[in-house]
Amino acid sequence: MKTEQVISVDDFCVYHNVAYTFVEYLAEAGLVKVTRVNKIKCIPLDEIQKLERLVRLHTQLEINEAGVATINNLLQKMQLMQQEMSVLRNRLSLYEH
Repeated sequence: MKTEQVISVDDFCVYHNVAYTFVEYLAEAGLVKVTRVNKIKCIPLDEIQKLERLVRLHTQLEINEAGVATINNLLQKMQLMQQEMSVLRNRLSLYEH
């Protein structure tokens, strides 16, 4: 992985004023991917948007780590259900015409 495609966890935490342990918790819980580049923990750019959403839940709404994990899980389930409903609507429209 190229270093241009990652941001160090330290830089992310400083920029967003969030504890390093919070990002570690999210990584250990499997909510975000963290990689190592030259022994430095880094976040791939495609994970930044997801991580920022989780950080906002934690900082702005003052939700603890376990709550953030639960909310993320529920949001993922909702998204899957919406996708399934869309597929089912498309199938139903075939039979309606």
